[in-house]
Amino acid sequence: MKIFAFIKTYESVIAHVLTILGIAIVVYQLMQSNEHKRWENYNSLNLRYYSLYSEIPTVLKSDSCKPFKFQDKKVKVWVRSYFNLYSEEYWLYLNNLIPEEMWTIRINNGVDVNLLRYPLLVRGYEYWKEQGAFVHPNDFKKLVEDKIKSLNQELKLLECK
Repeated sequence: MKIFAFIKTYESVIAHVLTILGIAIVVYQLMQSNEHKRWENYNSLNLRYYSLYSEIPTVLKSDSCKPFKFQDKKVKVWVRSYFNLYSEEYWLYLNNLIPEEMWTIRINNGVDVNLLRYPLLVRGYEYWKEQGAFVHPNDFKKLVEDKIKSLNQELKLLECK
Protein backbone atom coordinates (compact mmCIF):
# COMPACT_ATOMS: atom_id res chain seq x y z
CA MET A 1 0.00 0.00 0.00
CA LYS A 2 2.80 2.40 0.87
CA ILE A 3 4.41 1.71 -2.48
CA PHE A 4 1.22 2.73 -4.31
CA ALA A 5 0.99 5.94 -2.27
CA PHE A 6 4.64 6.67 -3.02
CA ILE A 7 4.11 6.03 -6.76
CA LYS A 8 0.98 8.24 -6.78
CA THR A 9 2.92 11.04 -5.04
CA TYR A 10 5.82 10.59 -7.45
CA GLU A 11 3.44 10.71 -10.44
CA SER A 12 1.80 13.82 -9.02
CA VAL A 13 5.16 15.57 -8.58
CA ILE A 14 6.21 14.66 -12.13
CA ALA A 15 2.86 15.93 -13.49
CA HIS A 16 3.28 19.24 -11.65
CA VAL A 17 6.87 19.66 -12.86
CA LEU A 18 5.86 18.90 -16.44
CA THR A 19 2.94 21.34 -16.18
CA ILE A 20 5.24 24.09 -14.90
CA LEU A 21 7.75 23.30 -17.63
CA GLY A 22 4.98 23.44 -20.25
CA ILE A 23 3.79 26.81 -18.97
CA ALA A 24 7.37 28.13 -19.04
CA ILE A 25 7.76 27.01 -22.66
CA VAL A 26 4.48 28.71 -23.65
CA VAL A 27 5.50 31.95 -21.89
CA TYR A 28 8.90 31.87 -23.62
CA GLN A 29 7.25 31.34 -27.02
CA LEU A 30 4.87 34.25 -26.38
CA MET A 31 7.80 36.50 -25.45
CA GLN A 32 9.63 35.46 -28.62
CA SER A 33 6.50 36.07 -30.68
CA ASN A 34 6.09 39.56 -29.17
CA GLU A 35 9.73 40.40 -29.90
CA HIS A 36 9.31 39.18 -33.46
CA LYS A 37 6.20 41.37 -33.86
CA ARG A 38 8.10 44.43 -32.57
CA TRP A 39 10.77 43.89 -35.20
CA GLU A 40 8.13 43.28 -37.84
CA ASN A 41 6.53 46.64 -36.92
CA TYR A 42 9.91 48.33 -37.20
CA ASN A 43 10.59 46.75 -40.60
CA SER A 44 7.19 47.90 -41.82
CA LEU A 45 8.08 51.45 -40.80
CA ASN A 46 11.37 51.15 -42.69
CA LEU A 47 9.48 50.28 -45.86
CA ARG A 48 7.24 53.31 -45.39
CA TYR A 49 10.28 55.55 -44.86
CA TYR A 50 11.89 54.17 -47.99
CA SER A 51 8.76 55.02 -49.94
CA LEU A 52 8.57 58.49 -48.39
CA TYR A 53 12.24 59.25 -49.06
CA SER A 54 11.97 58.17 -52.67
CA GLU A 55 9.65 61.15 -53.17
CA ILE A 56 11.53 63.77 -51.12
CA PRO A 57 11.15 67.26 -52.61
CA THR A 58 14.54 68.86 -53.32
CA VAL A 59 13.31 72.19 -51.95
CA LEU A 60 13.51 70.72 -48.43
CA LYS A 61 17.31 70.88 -48.51
CA SER A 62 17.37 74.62 -47.98
CA ASP A 63 15.43 76.99 -45.80
CA SER A 64 13.14 79.61 -47.25
CA CYS A 65 11.63 82.76 -45.84
CA LYS A 66 8.65 82.10 -48.07
CA PRO A 67 5.80 81.26 -45.67
CA PHE A 68 5.33 77.52 -45.59
CA LYS A 69 1.64 77.85 -46.43
CA PHE A 70 2.75 79.07 -49.89
CA GLN A 71 5.01 76.08 -50.50
CA ASP A 72 4.04 73.62 -53.19
CA LYS A 73 1.33 71.15 -52.13
CA LYS A 74 3.74 68.25 -52.64
CA VAL A 75 6.14 69.78 -50.10
CA LYS A 76 3.37 70.36 -47.55
CA VAL A 77 2.05 66.81 -47.94
CA TRP A 78 5.54 65.33 -47.69
CA VAL A 79 6.32 67.19 -44.46
CA ARG A 80 2.97 66.21 -42.97
CA SER A 81 3.59 62.58 -43.92
CA TYR A 82 7.06 62.69 -42.38
CA PHE A 83 5.80 63.94 -39.02
CA ASN A 84 2.78 61.62 -39.11
CA LEU A 85 5.14 58.68 -39.52
CA TYR A 86 7.36 59.99 -36.71
CA SER A 87 4.36 60.37 -34.40
CA GLU A 88 3.26 56.83 -35.25
CA GLU A 89 6.73 55.53 -34.41
CA TYR A 90 6.62 57.43 -31.15
CA TRP A 91 3.25 55.87 -30.29
CA LEU A 92 4.60 52.40 -31.12
CA TYR A 93 7.62 53.09 -28.91
CA LEU A 94 5.46 54.29 -26.01
CA ASN A 95 3.37 51.11 -26.27
CA ASN A 96 6.42 48.84 -26.52
CA LEU A 97 5.47 47.77 -30.05
CA ILE A 98 8.89 48.41 -31.60
CA PRO A 99 12.29 47.50 -30.16
CA GLU A 100 13.46 50.17 -27.71
CA GLU A 101 16.98 50.21 -29.13
CA MET A 102 15.63 51.03 -32.57
CA TRP A 103 13.74 54.02 -31.19
CA THR A 104 16.62 55.35 -29.10
CA ILE A 105 19.47 54.63 -31.49
CA ARG A 106 18.00 54.82 -34.96
CA ILE A 107 14.62 56.55 -35.20
CA ASN A 108 14.88 59.38 -32.69
CA ASN A 109 18.49 60.17 -33.64
CA GLY A 110 17.55 59.97 -37.32
CA VAL A 111 15.07 62.80 -36.83
CA ASP A 112 17.93 64.97 -35.54
CA VAL A 113 19.86 64.26 -38.74
CA ASN A 114 16.82 65.03 -40.90
CA LEU A 115 16.02 68.30 -39.12
CA LEU A 116 19.61 69.42 -39.69
CA ARG A 117 19.76 68.19 -43.29
CA TYR A 118 16.31 69.47 -44.29
CA PRO A 119 15.75 72.77 -42.45
CA LEU A 120 12.40 73.38 -44.12
CA LEU A 121 11.05 70.51 -41.99
CA VAL A 122 11.11 72.88 -39.00
CA ARG A 123 9.00 75.47 -40.82
CA GLY A 124 6.68 72.72 -42.03
CA TYR A 125 6.27 71.36 -38.51
CA GLU A 126 5.30 74.83 -37.26
CA TYR A 127 2.81 75.23 -40.11
CA TRP A 128 1.10 71.90 -39.49
CA LYS A 129 1.09 72.43 -35.73
CA GLU A 130 -0.80 75.70 -36.29
CA GLN A 131 -3.30 73.71 -38.41
CA GLY A 132 -4.04 71.53 -35.38
CA ALA A 133 -2.03 68.50 -36.48
CA PHE A 134 0.04 66.22 -34.30
CA VAL A 135 -2.29 65.83 -31.33
CA HIS A 136 -1.55 62.15 -30.84
CA PRO A 137 0.33 60.87 -28.91
CA ASN A 138 -0.35 63.51 -26.28
CA ASP A 139 3.23 64.68 -25.79
CA PHE A 140 4.38 64.35 -29.41
CA LYS A 141 4.50 68.11 -29.94
CA LYS A 142 6.67 68.49 -26.85
CA LEU A 143 9.01 65.79 -28.14
CA VAL A 144 9.48 67.60 -31.47
CA GLU A 145 9.73 71.07 -29.94
CA ASP A 146 12.33 69.92 -27.40
CA LYS A 147 14.26 68.34 -30.25
CA ILE A 148 14.14 71.54 -32.34
CA LYS A 149 15.16 73.60 -29.30
CA SER A 150 18.12 71.33 -28.56
CA LEU A 151 19.27 71.57 -32.20
CA ASN A 152 18.66 75.31 -32.44
CA GLN A 153 22.36 76.24 -32.58
CA GLU A 154 23.03 73.77 -35.39
CA LEU A 155 19.90 74.40 -37.48
CA LYS A 156 20.57 76.39 -40.62
CA LEU A 157 17.41 78.50 -40.47
CA LEU A 158 17.31 81.87 -42.15
CA GLU A 159 16.48 85.02 -40.21
CA CYS A 160 13.10 85.87 -41.75
CA LYS A 161 11.07 89.02 -41.21
